[in-house]
Amino acid sequence: MKLQAVSANLPRGLAELIADLGAGENGFGGTPVHKGELTLSEYVQRCIEMTDVTKLLPEHVLQTVFWVIDETGEAIGMVRMRHYLNESLKERGGHIGYYIRKDKRGQGYAREALRQALAELKKLGEKRAMLTVDMDNSASIKVIEANGGVLESEGESTDGKKFGRFWIELN
Repeated sequence: MKLQAVSANLPRGLAELIADLGAGENGFGGTPVHKGELTLSEYVQRCIEMTDVTKLLPEHVLQTVFWVIDETGEAIGMVRMRHYLNESLKERGGHIGYYIRKDKRGQGYAREALRQALAELKKLGEKRAMLTVDMDNSASIKVIEANGGVLESEGESTDGKKFGRFWIELN
């Protein structure tokens, strides 16, 4: 599998992936497509613009969205990689979030997608990556730990859910 940076060339299976994501889960938010705020093509354009500092919205950071592409060329997941952290992302959010389609989980795609995203973040000059995860999401915790993640601290979201802040060294 590989990560493919968002572009106007849409991969096969993208609409199905976005539908599977829906409103999101486990701290990985959905998309404006699910909410009916944007069409799929408008959302893709917004993702492309997230890497352009001149189009950056206030209080946002530069971000690259990648599609997780399987061996058949189909989009089966997505990764959101923030180029750096602001104060809000240091609290909850971190550098990288990932989502794998429900029918493709448990096959190592998340672990490999995170490994590749960490390599991309390192290319941007970051020395460490922070990821946050709901503490009841044992599958994601295993993915983070398999990539060298170490729990630094725990927090609590506004809905009372506990989450952990993990750091991964990028050396």
